[in-house]
Amino acid sequence: MNYQDISQKSYPVNRMLTAEERKNQLRQKEHLDITPFYNASTVKFNSTFVELVDRWFIYRGYVTFSSLFLIAVSASINLFPFFIPEVHIAPKSIDLLIIACWSAICSPFWTCLIWMLLKESFRWTHYPIRFNYRKRMVYVFCLDGVIRSAKWDDLFFTISRCRRSYTPGSGPQIWDIRGHALKADRKTVEWTFALHGDSEDPRQLKNCWEFVRRYMEEGPKAVYGDVHWCHDVASRRETFREGLFALNLNLNGLPRLIQYISAPVVWLISIGRVFAIRTSKIPQWPAAIEAKCRIDASDPYQRTAAQNPAKFPTDPVSVIREQISQ
Repeated sequence: MNYQDISQKSYPVNRMLTAEERKNQLRQKEHLDITPFYNASTVKFNSTFVELVDRWFIYRGYVTFSSLFLIAVSASINLFPFFIPEVHIAPKSIDLLIIACWSAICSPFWTCLIWMLLKESFRWTHYPIRFNYRKRMVYVFCLDGVIRSAKWDDLFFTISRCRRSYTPGSGPQIWDIRGHALKADRKTVEWTFALHGDSEDPRQLKNCWEFVRRYMEEGPKAVYGDVHWCHDVASRRETFREGLFALNLNLNGLPRLIQYISAPVVWLISIGRVFAIRTSKIPQWPAAIEAKCRIDASDPYQRTAAQNPAKFPTDPVSVIREQISQ
């Protein structure tokens, strides 16, 4: 998990591509001889476009729950004398003075917590990315609410570090896939977005990239059979059960013991996810983009959450993990 870039404004722009970015470039025309992996990221799939959830979708709720929990604990300490009248050993005016002093001390802490809370809550339920196969365009609903677009062939994709600076012993190095829209000189980054998912192993990200690449270069038929699940979030807020499912995507393919140990934590985080989703707006694409993304009624490759199986299929996740470990 990585929240360093939870605001796309934090991506450095108006800068030159780095040597590492060029070295790790993922080329649109280069076919990789690996298994495409949709990474449980699809919202809609059809012959016109594939829509994916954002980079932080499966982590939604961690920051919110932590913020709400710390706010509740510190506020409870502040109001403790009023809840337990028996502990009063001083006039109520003294209690009020203590509370005022404690509030002043905690104000910077609460401000920071509210700032963190607003990174996930009171925003949008998710930030979709739409790859239009027919128009060869990419539309990105960015975290700042701005919808940006670029030609598929003009984007520069690369595997990037989630930490700008990494030192041994500071935890695992996490990687994700970035798409850079470049200026006319083809060297300067104008704006950046990240594809769904991250990993300690960059090799796993190549499987995710190959799914998107084959769709855009070889067409929907090439990867239609690899789509096993779609998130039902395009026009409504997810339910508590769906949010819990999304959080558990982090655990798929891991040993059963780890899943059982992590289950109570995931249930707690789901409380924060409900708050974040319920206080956020559902993203809507402009009419102009929807007009360019019309779907044929007889499209044989159309898939939405309506075709989801009763149980999420974990086999594709296990297969990819096994291939990577070999």
